[in-house]
Amino acid sequence: MSTPLFVQHWLSDLALPLLFIGVGILIGFTVLYISARSRRSSLVRDRSGRTEETFAEYLAEYGYDPELARATYRHLQGHQNVAFPIDPFDDLDCDLGLDSEDLRETIRALLAETGRSYLPGLLDSPLVTVADLVRTVQASPRREEMVA
Repeated sequence: MSTPLFVQHWLSDLALPLLFIGVGILIGFTVLYISARSRRSSLVRDRSGRTEETFAEYLAEYGYDPELARATYRHLQGHQNVAFPIDPFDDLDCDLGLDSEDLRETIRALLAETGRSYLPGLLDSPLVTVADLVRTVQASPRREEMVA
């Protein structure tokens, strides 16, 4: 009948190391949370005055369709919950937090909203920035063009 005593002793020996590990994990998550909040607030502060309109105007200077740029901006803020002004050079993953599934959903929604069709392999460059996303939607043919 020494097994219960052995298990109790073994668990009491592990309690302190497990407590330290738990506290370390909690501190790590707290630091990550504070860092993310700080970064988000600095982005909001640094980008004050930037709007959907300034985003579309900037991209229009480089040949992008302003309506597609506006639709992309609205979708990212409304559906993907980006809580700060978006820059054309924001990284979709690092800055906006979009994973591959979010990106696929965003492309499908933008194509449906703008009446365009997705053609796999249309562009050979990866989607990294918001400008790349707008370029992909703009390069996709309109649905009525595909029928004709």
